[in-house]
Amino acid sequence: MFGLTLVVGGIALADSINPSTIVPALYLAGRHRAGAVGRFAAGVFTVYLAGGLVLVLGPGPELIAALRGIGPELEHAIEAGAGGVLLGVAVALWVRRRRSAPADGRWAATPSARAALALGAGIAAIELPTAFIYFGAISAILASGSGFTSRVLLVVVYNLLFVLPVLAIVAARALSPNVRFGALHGRLQRAGPIALSAVAATGGAVLLAVALDGMLSP
Repeated sequence: MFGLTLVVGGIALADSINPSTIVPALYLAGRHRAGAVGRFAAGVFTVYLAGGLVLVLGPGPELIAALRGIGPELEHAIEAGAGGVLLGVAVALWVRRRRSAPADGRWAATPSARAALALGAGIAAIELPTAFIYFGAISAILASGSGFTSRVLLVVVYNLLFVLPVLAIVAARALSPNVRFGALHGRLQRAGPIALSAVAATGGAVLLAVALDGMLSP
């Protein structure tokens, strides 16, 4: 159990360096207080945890086998479609990058709990079907033959470590409630959409390149 925990924890820490969660969290931290970032983290954690529990306690082996058994043509078509969507998102973010920040530099109104939670949950839900690193950890948990309690605890540990960088941002924001991040605040307001656009464009381009290579390969 200890060795499996180390394996799952190591995979989770590697997976936690995820621009799709860290960049939005930094952007929220530059505009809002710790509560908004915390609710964003809760949304990510809840969706990823629910997905993992469904896999390890439900039809996990069958679903993972089905994903591995997808035909190459369908797999490349899905990759191309996902790449096209990401490129579309990148263009939309780039077009909106010049939205001006508040002229007086005050904090933007804190988003509602539902809005911040929904943002994190939405990002996690979009990423979950292609979270192959997560699937690898779940495969290791399933292959170990661990019992019910152990499976649940391992999935919880994975997801706590997965959102650890976002929780660190929450802590940093909470420990400096009267600090507006100085120059970083304005930079995040300007750079947030650009960074998200770059991440989306890179991911889209990679997916399209992989799909094209697979389609053209004999």
